[in-house]
Amino acid sequence: MIKKITSLFLLASFCLGACNLPGQASIPETSSAEVNISVTSTVEPAPEPTLAPTSTPLPTPMVAASIEDGDQALFNGDWEQAAQIYTAALENSTDDTELYCAALLGLGCTHHYKADDISSLALLNILLDRCPDSAFVPAAHITIAQANTSLGQHSAAAQAYTAYLEMRPGLIDAYIHKWRGDALVAAGELLTAIDAYQAALASPRVGDTLHIEIKIANAYATLGDHNTALVAYQDIYARTTNDYTKAHLDYLIGQSYTALGQMDQAHSAYLDAVENYPLSYDSYQALILLVEAGYPVSELDRGLVDYFAGQYNLAIAAFDRYLNTTDEAAATAHYYKGLAYRALGSPETAIKTWDVLIQFYPDDERIDDAWDEKAYTQWAYLNQYDQAEQTLLDFVKQNPWHSRSPEILFDAARIAERNLDLERAANLWQRIPTEHPNSEYVPRAIFMAAIAHYRLGDYDSALAAFQRYLGTPSAPGDRAAAHFWMGKSYQAMNDAASANVAWEQTVNADPTGYYSERARDILLEREPFTPPLDYDLGFDPEAERAEAEIWMRDIFAIPAEIDLSGIEPLLGDPRLMRGTELWSLGLYDQASHEFMSLWQDIRINPMDNYRLANYLVGLGDYYTAIFAAREVLNLNQMDDAATMNAPIYFNHLRFGSYYSDLIIPIAKAYNFHPLFLFSVVRQESLFASWVQSSASARGLMQIIPSTGESIAAQSGWPQNYTSDDLYRPKVSLTFGADYLSDQRDYFDGDLYAALAAYNGGPGNAAVWEELARNDSDLFLEIIRFDETRRYVKGVFEIFAIYRRLYDRTP
Repeated sequence: MIKKITSLFLLASFCLGACNLPGQASIPETSSAEVNISVTSTVEPAPEPTLAPTSTPLPTPMVAASIEDGDQALFNGDWEQAAQIYTAALENSTDDTELYCAALLGLGCTHHYKADDISSLALLNILLDRCPDSAFVPAAHITIAQANTSLGQHSAAAQAYTAYLEMRPGLIDAYIHKWRGDALVAAGELLTAIDAYQAALASPRVGDTLHIEIKIANAYATLGDHNTALVAYQDIYARTTNDYTKAHLDYLIGQSYTALGQMDQAHSAYLDAVENYPLSYDSYQALILLVEAGYPVSELDRGLVDYFAGQYNLAIAAFDRYLNTTDEAAATAHYYKGLAYRALGSPETAIKTWDVLIQFYPDDERIDDAWDEKAYTQWAYLNQYDQAEQTLLDFVKQNPWHSRSPEILFDAARIAERNLDLERAANLWQRIPTEHPNSEYVPRAIFMAAIAHYRLGDYDSALAAFQRYLGTPSAPGDRAAAHFWMGKSYQAMNDAASANVAWEQTVNADPTGYYSERARDILLEREPFTPPLDYDLGFDPEAERAEAEIWMRDIFAIPAEIDLSGIEPLLGDPRLMRGTELWSLGLYDQASHEFMSLWQDIRINPMDNYRLANYLVGLGDYYTAIFAAREVLNLNQMDDAATMNAPIYFNHLRFGSYYSDLIIPIAKAYNFHPLFLFSVVRQESLFASWVQSSASARGLMQIIPSTGESIAAQSGWPQNYTSDDLYRPKVSLTFGADYLSDQRDYFDGDLYAALAAYNGGPGNAAVWEELARNDSDLFLEIIRFDETRRYVKGVFEIFAIYRRLYDRTP
């Protein structure tokens, strides 16, 4: 791992929030000025920290090393280990003021993370009192601010943010002013909060500032100055393009007009939300107010808002009232009424509702959706596969020129396949090239027909179809897929020579791609995900960097006098400065946004990409560093295969052994090879512990909160679990390995099925596994979710690269 950060700087980087006025942080009166904190652990309890050593002091270098270990534990999200290390360091560092301060800060941060904010403030008070000139005081102020916020002491939090600004002005002022404004609002100091928010707007930062402007308007509204609030709300409404923001502003505008007694204007604002932004919950709130006021609302709009708010019975009643009075948009009402019935557990009634739309409104724009939802409901809810297939075929027959006809015909074949009528499925897929030769579905339909023939044991037809697939315009990966399955077909026909020829063609068709790597496995008689007999994660970064820089100077004609080794040419960019400061405070998400913005602007410059990649790897932002390292190779027009011939330093950056101190022991505990677990983490998050997906999956292993809660409840760890613990690398990696291990064990060691279950759900993976009949290659093709199929292929490809980079087998 190439992570070089001095321990004293790294320590500051692990603390979320702290800012304080000179003097004492705010602590509840019940807390003690002296600290005597017990640390619970699943290992051996650490001695209680005191302010004087209770044992023979350790030499300074050893204390510094222990603090660095504590820093690493904090970065890993291992609060228990960090507390033990910092407690021991605190006992042994009284002869070195800076190390003593570092230990206090580390322990104070740790207790804040553990939600023991009273102890956190007690420790940080001591730091402020005894180390007023320490470099760690600004970071302490940020933690003090957040600890006070957690305790509901918002004025003290605001004072702490002010103290930070006094010590570190001009760096991350936009962020600090915003957080200070939030604290002041919570404290009821609204005018001062407005000033703070205005200062935040005037300070540079990356990202949209509309949310701060809304906070200012809200503060004016809370003060009773609704006219000023309205001007602000309406201005923001005119500038935003986000429908959810517009709906929210409509609701706020309505609230301010209501406070002013201008009900017509209030109702107009609410109605705008209801009519134009039905997906927003703010629109549902607005609808409630309109209904309570007896204000006329279109029953169609009312039904839509109720439906998207999950109020299905109310939605159906509104749609019925609408249909009893008009036929203007009846198709839309029937469509959503059907969805509401299905959501309520009445699939038969939903189908009858869509049948009305299909029969009486065949030219409506929602007609294809109605047919599609009807078929899906038939097979997915009622197990009526034959009827579902016929529904889709009836649509194609009645609408042969509809833009969705190829897609719907493809889905009809899918249903036949699910019904185990593979011959029927193949015939339906084969109709698409004939009836819709220009459709984007043609290549995939030919491929799936070939797979169906293979599954039927009709290998001659399969070979002919795969050969036809080769003739379609295709990417290297698609050509590799065709050759691969031709090899599988020859193998099934006991023609080993032809199979090997096909697989050799596969290997050369798309090096580093899934099918090429899988063919290589077969030719080597190696099972999927077979690790090397011997591997070594170590390498010489300095030597490799020297080689990389020689290569860069040659490829990009970089003069010898230009220094590539340092970050100095980028130091003047405020985003680098803000990102570094935010990272030093543990605000990784915000820091990464700053770094990514910088990278977007410098990505056309190979030298700056290289500098940024090196800098960020040293800092710990592996996510952005991977993008920057890859961009250097992109600028040399190197595809995935070509990158394997680039200087190995770039590939060690892109496929690093990051978090190895956690991943290696966790992999061993759950009987995974570390290279496999590295591959999963890279595929899931690119080693970004702070990321959250659109489905709310969090952290390195992208665990969804409900899964995390279940694992925490079963294991009893960590104590006082919340979903925010999923951002802790140790927790995320442990939970991810635990869940993946359960899936592997359930599927009898099949890593394909385990990965598919991890991404697409164990129930779906069980269905796919049953259909695949112990053929991993077939399992991949049977996976019905494109995302899950790409996921399994992605992990396999990454694993192949990790194996190539770190294999030391003689």
